[in-house]
Amino acid sequence: MEQLQHFFTNKPVRTLLDIGTGTGNFIAVLKKVFDNHVQILGVDPDEASLEEAAKIYPEATFKSMPGEKLAFADSTFDVASISMALHHLPNIQLTLKEMQRVVKPHGWIIVNELFSDNLNAAQEVHKKMHHFRSSIDRMNGVCHNETFTRKEIMEQIEASGLTISIAFDHDIELKSPSPAEISTRMQKLTEMLEQSSSHPDYEKMKIQLPEIELSLKKHGFQMATRVVVVSQVNK
Repeated sequence: MEQLQHFFTNKPVRTLLDIGTGTGNFIAVLKKVFDNHVQILGVDPDEASLEEAAKIYPEATFKSMPGEKLAFADSTFDVASISMALHHLPNIQLTLKEMQRVVKPHGWIIVNELFSDNLNAAQEVHKKMHHFRSSIDRMNGVCHNETFTRKEIMEQIEASGLTISIAFDHDIELKSPSPAEISTRMQKLTEMLEQSSSHPDYEKMKIQLPEIELSLKKHGFQMATRVVVVSQVNK
């Protein structure tokens, strides 16, 4: 993300908190944006994901905790980030407020989130698959919302009191999936659904699988566009 690198050029950043870090996917981006002196701490309530992240990034630190209640003192970090996780949050505003609390005065918050509008056909397939998975999670009592529109994401950020400095869209290159990759994706969706075979909505969800497979074969698969927003903390 060259725009992100350019924005943070000559801005001193030594401590960074990554919220909802999962297996650490966004850390790879953060390490390219910031120099090797930055201390990265990733938090997530899922301990299994954090164990995987620690194997990939042994130089970073990981702790299990929710974004809505961060166990850090006020004004601890230069930057806080959250990537591909807004739609997983039970309370977006509370998490954004907590991020502002733990960031130093005039520090920065980075939001990287996929959105649901103005997508091409291959990206619509990704959205359809994401909504399928999110429906299954909700069937099992897990907070997993459908994809927000770009406008909704921006409104959530501004509603938290943040001042947006830059915002840009980021696309990941389209790669047509092979028959084997399509089969693997469909198998994962099927296995995920089968874990909820006793749920009243199971049959309704099951009939969506052939339609998703047909869309994959017809349009391919591309990650939905993401909006990257950098905001300054006003305190």
